[in-house]
Amino acid sequence: MKLYIKNYSSYRSDNDSVEIKKVLKQKYKLDTRRQDEFIHLAVYGAQLLKEKVDISEDDELYLTSGIGNIDVVQRTNTYIYEENQPLKLFDFINLLGNTTSYYVAASLGISGKNIFQISDNFTYINSLVSLYASISNSKKNAILCAIDLVNTPDEVIKRVLGIDEDCEVVSSVNYQKFSLDSDDAMAELEFDLKSYSLEELETLLLSFEGEVSASVRCENLKLKKETKMFETMASYALNEAIGKSEDLIYVDCFEDRYKILKLKSLR
Repeated sequence: MKLYIKNYSSYRSDNDSVEIKKVLKQKYKLDTRRQDEFIHLAVYGAQLLKEKVDISEDDELYLTSGIGNIDVVQRTNTYIYEENQPLKLFDFINLLGNTTSYYVAASLGISGKNIFQISDNFTYINSLVSLYASISNSKKNAILCAIDLVNTPDEVIKRVLGIDEDCEVVSSVNYQKFSLDSDDAMAELEFDLKSYSLEELETLLLSFEGEVSASVRCENLKLKKETKMFETMASYALNEAIGKSEDLIYVDCFEDRYKILKLKSLR
């Protein structure tokens, strides 16, 4: 499967110091009431993308995340099971994944297909597959948001993701606008449904040229890895390579099975 990336946007909490809610209100003139940090982060990344590429009303929108809006889940648990309080109305609304999708679509002026989906493994790659299948039929363009918000305390997200306590986790939101059309594209992305064993992957990598990096989950691979973690790191790695006009092979891992993304710069 092959998609073309028209443009992208990225934000990481460890790289940029931004008062997101303030920026949304003052710079972008957006109403931030009844929204939480997860929604603000998603909308902020959308506005960064909107500054860089034309967005059509009928573009499709996909959102994915490692574990979703865990803050609102924790608040819900506290209200109901610890404080014996009723669930607040807007926490109930924000608990629904498609609420975030709604606010992102509204901020971008999109009225087309709009999906929030999370997989228990390879969530970014699985979202790419869904996106590709959809636009292959609709012949439209699509926007993919990959978002991870670190809650407080961060031990909760580490337990859910099954990572070591000493691994630093960060918040991030990354967008790409995808098309089946190569005109004016910044990069070409190839991927498939196949998963590889470690031996198969190592043999495959011998034939690749250019930069190769991997998720921190790929403990058995001696490849360049980030020292910090968020579940949708693959999306950020692609954006970073596009920004440097570099080709990239990115390897993700889950339970000793590996998948790859192959990025070719067109700039």
